[in-house]
Amino acid sequence: MKKKKGDGTTNWSHKHDFPIDEVWNTKNTLARLISPRLVTFRDLDKHGHPAGLKDMREWNATIQKMIDAFELMKYAHCLSEEENKAVSEGLALFCKYFRNLWD
Repeated sequence: MKKKKGDGTTNWSHKHDFPIDEVWNTKNTLARLISPRLVTFRDLDKHGHPAGLKDMREWNATIQKMIDAFELMKYAHCLSEEENKAVSEGLALFCKYFRNLWD
């Protein structure tokens, strides 16, 4: 990326391997990265589920709520009240179960 004085990228370094617009839209960029990975994780034959969830069906439903949240965040800038509630719930679950997203 060629740097132009005054365009906001003057201090942008060759050390970064991503475009500046991904920084300006970090939440959308991360949502686009996370969503398909959660879909794949949900669809895997996993070997267990987090303590506190009764079975794999509940774990997959929880993962789906996370997916729904990130799907809504991928491109949206203006969400309805219902969509905002879904995003809040999904992000809270993502935070709670982040360390359980492995198999």
